[in-house]
Amino acid sequence: MEIIDVETAVLGSAVDAASLPAQVGDRELDISSVVVRVHTDEGITGLGESFYRSKENNMFLAKSIDAMSRHIIGKDPEDVKAIWHELYLHVKRAGAYGALSAIDEALWDIKGKEVGKPVYQLLGGQTNEVKAYATFPVDKTAEELIDYASWLSDKGFQAMKIGAGYGIKEDRHRIKTIMDNIPDDFGLAIDANTSYSYNDAAKVAKTASEYEVEWFEEPISHTDLEGQAELNRKFTVPISGYQTHTPHYPALDHLKAKSLDIYQPSVDYVGGITGAMRVAGLVEAFDKEMVPHALGPAINYAASLHVAAASRQCRLIEFAVLDDDLEDPGTYISGPYIENRDAIHVEDGGTIDPPEGPGLGVTIDEDIFEESRVD
Repeated sequence: MEIIDVETAVLGSAVDAASLPAQVGDRELDISSVVVRVHTDEGITGLGESFYRSKENNMFLAKSIDAMSRHIIGKDPEDVKAIWHELYLHVKRAGAYGALSAIDEALWDIKGKEVGKPVYQLLGGQTNEVKAYATFPVDKTAEELIDYASWLSDKGFQAMKIGAGYGIKEDRHRIKTIMDNIPDDFGLAIDANTSYSYNDAAKVAKTASEYEVEWFEEPISHTDLEGQAELNRKFTVPISGYQTHTPHYPALDHLKAKSLDIYQPSVDYVGGITGAMRVAGLVEAFDKEMVPHALGPAINYAASLHVAAASRQCRLIEFAVLDDDLEDPGTYISGPYIENRDAIHVEDGGTIDPPEGPGLGVTIDEDIFEESRVD
């Protein structure tokens, strides 16, 4: 089999952008994306996807995929690891990790379609039941979030993750108010998006520990391994992160430093399925937890589900609940261009499985796909 062409398409977001706290730059996060289609001479087309959180940045991402694709034309798409390493030689200089990730996903999709099996089976099969936690829109007060916590808990979500970084006083208020009023078997996680200094993060971590928050995500700069390790040592709340790192190599430094208890690689950025599975192997060797960072769009989310299913240290994955008016919060809404979107769904009780179709297991609705394009 031979790769004969690579296409990209920039898609607009199907959901409203979410606002992040001012301490992390007062910016908005949307779920627009770039879809890559890798075509072969045998008629099999692989799908991959990455996203840089805005239309403008995704236009750049599409160009970087186009630039990297010239290195794979004529190659056998089943040689996934060889192609990954060849692309990495270029990517590590150009910083095009989103491009590497999207192409890698597409190659795994081709491998699965070629043999008629879902990707997670090619990765060794399902190792654990995976449940979902809900990432919920950040523009809610603590009091409003209490009611939504019951709604999510009733569905079976294990926990709710909310934004932090609003300042020490406000973050403490949010933790105390929510934890005092949510169901006993439902957890709360907080994500500061690297917004705090060590000293301020320590004050929030103290409260988070007292209230047994599930984890404190990216409390300080992702490059401050010593600071993360000190927070991990001094407080009982687990420190989590790694979604800002690429590819799997820095995970070893984090693990040796004991910087994180929970590793959250982003399949769209860490080097695709290949990179994420290598993080998973390192995490297993050090007996830490892996909870994939999976806020993104449908094709990439499907890839994340395959990684989660095949990773021994993974029992939980992120699921973005991006509309508070949904009848069923387990409904996946950020990929209308996917023909079989119901293949991605949180079951009652909180379990979520990867699609069972060949490859990544998702198919494109061509009409809606074309309507969604913004390039």
